[in-house]
Amino acid sequence: MGRLKIFETTTQNFINFAGGNPGAITTLFELQKVVQDKTAIYLITLDKMELYEDKLYMLWNDCCNRDISKVIKILDYYEKGIINQIDIDERIKNVGYGKSFDDLIQDKEERKEE
Repeated sequence: MGRLKIFETTTQNFINFAGGNPGAITTLFELQKVVQDKTAIYLITLDKMELYEDKLYMLWNDCCNRDISKVIKILDYYEKGIINQIDIDERIKNVGYGKSFDDLIQDKEERKEE
């Protein structure tokens, strides 16, 4: 079930997504710093991906080494269908520690260049 509530404030949606996880709330604030007025669009994507609480933190911390630009790239690729839910599940949800997306991103970018 999605956590994004369209009639809630951004702050309340951040709380809903983070579920008390301080790393997740930090991730969302880092995202907001960069994307600013597009924050709601990225919240929709995170909601589709079902990334909340510790999984949201794992995306930023473990998978992207706290590089918010990588997080944004993954979210954009997910929206474009370049990265799919299976990739998300294999690298974040079904493991105890998030796995990097660098190899997957590089592979997708190399295929795009061909």
